[in-house]
Amino acid sequence: MISFRWLDNNQEQRSESLGLVSSFPTPADLERAVNSMQAKINNPDCFQFSQVTVGQLIDQFTTRHVEVHLVKATESAYRSQFKVHIRPAWGEHLLSQVKTLAVESWLEALPKSDPVKAHVKSLMHNMFEFAIKCEYLDKNPIDRIRQSRQRLKKPRVLSPGEFQALLLELKEPLKTMVIVIACLGLRISELLGLKWCDVDWEQLTVTIRRSWSEGEIGETKTPGSFDSLPLTVDLAETLQRHRASSAYQGNEDFIFAGPSGKPPWPDGLLTDHLKPAAVRAGIGKIGWHTFRRTYATLLHSLGTSLAVQKELLRHADIKTTMNIYTQGIPADKREAAKKVGDLLKKG
Repeated sequence: MISFRWLDNNQEQRSESLGLVSSFPTPADLERAVNSMQAKINNPDCFQFSQVTVGQLIDQFTTRHVEVHLVKATESAYRSQFKVHIRPAWGEHLLSQVKTLAVESWLEALPKSDPVKAHVKSLMHNMFEFAIKCEYLDKNPIDRIRQSRQRLKKPRVLSPGEFQALLLELKEPLKTMVIVIACLGLRISELLGLKWCDVDWEQLTVTIRRSWSEGEIGETKTPGSFDSLPLTVDLAETLQRHRASSAYQGNEDFIFAGPSGKPPWPDGLLTDHLKPAAVRAGIGKIGWHTFRRTYATLLHSLGTSLAVQKELLRHADIKTTMNIYTQGIPADKREAAKKVGDLLKKG
């Protein structure tokens, strides 16, 4: 352990830990830490930063970042992680007391799956990046922690035959919802956020502009999720038939509007209709994200290039919205989407 010692204004010796030796792999790292400590000691206002607790940081991070920049569903997930995992374990600790090895040991002992631990670690990393931005810290104690995301079970994906069996058990409009979400690889919040004005019937595209989550319209999950996707002729015809039978056909109406004109609650559809239909079809437990995983798996199995997969799943680099409307749909993206649609259609 490395400690920094100094005499205060009353000539009394003070000491504060800088961290373990392993936390400073180079002399430059140690020098930066010493310079930072000196600055805090010489500046009383800055010195107060060392008295900030993790609980206080959580509150600031939530108010100034989470509530401002994140969609409702992600905000709820963050709040849950703070409440269940991070605040009980670290809330009373000063920021200076949060050390890399201690957090790593805590994560290893956390009785949760690797993906959950990875989410907790990622959230803590983002939170401490915010602390650096606020000049509370000079380095992120989570930087050198490695956490596996490996699942205990393989995520469920459907074969084309299983998909067709499921469709036979579904009634409208849920049947059309499942066809659209599977053939476009959408998130459920994106599917429910679609409006008729998002469809370009001449260019055969649909633009993902918004999400619908917890009863509210929000932005897409990431800026890169805002994009245009190709529609096959079959899928466009399916949407046109649905529009003709819908009570809400205006350009600003939601494509999958419920009786009130607003999108239905996805958990209710899943519990009351989709899961029972899956049981009747003999395909077991599924969720809304099953269709996005199925889409990704089929793209890969058809030999689609990684670049096209990323574009269609919208995991690519962030694009500016000004280019969304001027970019056409490349032939390889349209061909890949058509292959998946044809495969799901044949079963």
